[in-house]
Amino acid sequence: MTAEQPAGPELQPLIGKLRLAIGLMQGIAAWLLLELVQPSRYYDGLRPPPETWWSVRHPAAFATLALITAFIPVVALAELGRMRARRLAIYLVGAIAVLGLLTAYDIARDPFDSGELVPRIWPSASLIFCSGIALFIVNQLLEFRESGHQLYSHYAAHFEESWMRAFQFVLSLGFVLLVWGVLQLGAALFDLIHVRAFGRMLEHNWFRCPVLAVAFAASVHITDVRPALLRGMRNLGLTLLGWLLPLVTVLGAAFLAALLVQGVTPLWETRYAATILLTAVSVMLVLLNAAYKDGDPEHAPPAVLRWAGRIAGPVMLVLALLAAWAILLRVGQYGWTPQRVLSAATAAMAVFYSAGYTWASADRTTWLRRLERVNVTASFAVLVILAGLFSPLADPARISVASQIARLHSGATAPDKFDYQFLRFDTGPTGTAALAALTKDPNPEIAARAKRAQKNESRSYGREDSVNAAITEAPFTHAAVYPKGAALPPDFRAADWKGKGIYGAQCLIDGTACDVFVLPGGGSAAQLIVVHNSKLVNDNPPEPQDNAAVFVRNEQGTWEHASTLAGLRCPGVITALRSGKVQRVRPRYDDLQAGGVRLENRPDSMVGADPCTDPPAKPAPSPTPGDASAPARMGPAFGNPGPG
Repeated sequence: MTAEQPAGPELQPLIGKLRLAIGLMQGIAAWLLLELVQPSRYYDGLRPPPETWWSVRHPAAFATLALITAFIPVVALAELGRMRARRLAIYLVGAIAVLGLLTAYDIARDPFDSGELVPRIWPSASLIFCSGIALFIVNQLLEFRESGHQLYSHYAAHFEESWMRAFQFVLSLGFVLLVWGVLQLGAALFDLIHVRAFGRMLEHNWFRCPVLAVAFAASVHITDVRPALLRGMRNLGLTLLGWLLPLVTVLGAAFLAALLVQGVTPLWETRYAATILLTAVSVMLVLLNAAYKDGDPEHAPPAVLRWAGRIAGPVMLVLALLAAWAILLRVGQYGWTPQRVLSAATAAMAVFYSAGYTWASADRTTWLRRLERVNVTASFAVLVILAGLFSPLADPARISVASQIARLHSGATAPDKFDYQFLRFDTGPTGTAALAALTKDPNPEIAARAKRAQKNESRSYGREDSVNAAITEAPFTHAAVYPKGAALPPDFRAADWKGKGIYGAQCLIDGTACDVFVLPGGGSAAQLIVVHNSKLVNDNPPEPQDNAAVFVRNEQGTWEHASTLAGLRCPGVITALRSGKVQRVRPRYDDLQAGGVRLENRPDSMVGADPCTDPPAKPAPSPTPGDASAPARMGPAFGNPGPG
């Protein structure tokens, strides 16, 4: 039994039935798992609270089951009939164990965010993607070994199986999408004659999960028993991709030539150079392998592709080194972050591949024959790097926290420039433990800011690589009280505004800069306090907010958020408020009340008007007593009491 023909024709019907059964079981398992998930994070009284859901109470177990359900049946579908039963069973058990450990650690190191109603129950996107890559590599290495070949021999067979599997997976996913599209079309047809039962059935997981999983399994089997059709599609796809290699190689070489003239300064100013450079390396890697195919000298590509292949390696190497340089420069400026650790790992893979391809291009005997050894060796390097990233060996969060704490203690980062939120929300238990240690730091400023950061309930975002120091400062630290000589009532300053969700009044919670306008009452008019953020931290350049929060005393004598004022981005308005030149006016038109509901009256003349440039409309004339055309006044409850 070989990898090309793993089972005789007499076994194909049995293998087909087993694959359909695996697909059905995968679909049922997916449906049962989704039954353990809260339908929506926003729930009502008819739905139990999130903590009653099993997935919320056991997030690590649920995430592990989800990842296993997604990948293990796919591996079984691919290797059924190709790998001996005993070895396949050992392989599946080992894969389940490794995925379980990685997922448990992925959930355990999850960044804590108290703003979430429920904890994260799904594996991270990076773990899902990298697990798929790792399983594909391991699967193909084991399958290659199962065929009886040595690791660095018979590269043509290794190429054949790897690319066939990749095309098979893509085609199977496309087939699943087509099946779903046909089902939706059927629901639309039945809906034309008001038969909606079929459409409603498609909305339920108990139907769509098994159907789509069986469709995927059927597609895998069909493409597996008709390898000639799949091979033809693969060869056509590789040929088309291979002819893109000269184009991307010329573009890459031209870019490097232009870089010699322009210099690297414009490159670094983009702040995303590494991402583009690594993407270019990845594209060239795929296209170069598509052009090389199985390396058979009898089917050597045309001269233009061979020359492009020899040039591609050095171009890739220079691009990869530039990306690594960009990442290291960023690390030198701001230290490590989880994203930079992942980027550095990607750059390391790119340098490994591109250096190997450069070595292969230097061989003048046979066109890129060394590429075969590079690809096999690099697959092991990729597995080692991925295992380190998703385990304690090279945990990006642990590396990042150690880097940022070292910068703080060495003085490279000032206490007021340190991102305490990074420890509080973005690095999981490692970060929260480091933040707790900072609360006992010998530097009193660091300790004070760390203690305030521990009490933050949500993250405040700013510009990239900028830190909002105000969030670790006391409320009203940078608040300016107007008009001159006015003082905030002590009970207003001492009130606790956390968790009230008051937009535009962040300075009530931390040290964000703001203007506070104290408007005294008089007669029947109540005292008002208007809080206006003088600038937004995440604006570049900072601009004032348009809205301001208005506070009044309620019937119990405590302060509460009553309403919102608009138009405060106008410089003239802010100047007048700061100088105390404010008068109270009644609404131009009264609101109405009907059926116990207040209907807000918004004049059409104000719709779309710019309060900073449009002249104010003339106020409506006051009605004279006894005028039958005068609108009825609604009383103090629906107007602004007091003078004006």
